Amino acid sequence: MAIATSSIPQSGPLECCYSTGPSQGNNFNHRVQCDACPCCRDTCNNANSCTSCQKKLNATAMPRMGSSPNLRSLFSIICSGESPENSSSAQNTYTMCQLKRHNHAESAWILVGDTIYDATPYIRSHPGGTETILRKSGGAADCTEDMRFHSGRARKEWKKFKVGTLVACPRQSSS
Repeated sequence: MAIATSSIPQSGPLECCYSTGPSQGNNFNHRVQCDACPCCRDTCNNANSCTSCQKKLNATAMPRMGSSPNLRSLFSIICSGESPENSSSAQNTYTMCQLKRHNHAESAWILVGDTIYDATPYIRSHPGGTETILRKSGGAADCTEDMRFHSGRARKEWKKFKVGTLVACPRQSSS
């Protein structure tokens, strides 16, 4: 039985097909709109195929063109975000929108104060178990107290796995 697509309500362009998570395999049958934050460098789980996220990635990869406006500068103006002049220092900065995507065994980032660490290499060997890290990954909790619990040697080891620094999303700072 064929379904008439004209009777299906459309809320806008369907731009992103994505898996519900890395453990679900490549389930690209469920089409939804992109869930990336429009005001920061956050991209959806299928950024390689998502039109909106591709535009965003291309805009951040564009070389500066003197004073002429480009997508990057227009994007920052629209979202009241950082100016393009400050963007080079933003390479190792991440918003909470980006951090929240790293909350699974294949990519577990933890937040300690405003510093982000990649805990993925330790998940399977952590004495407290996998869930100990996953429960707080993706910015679900600040792990400052947890880091103080560890030995000085362990804290020194963590410095090798620093991903970057947390910054405010322009959407959050403008509201």
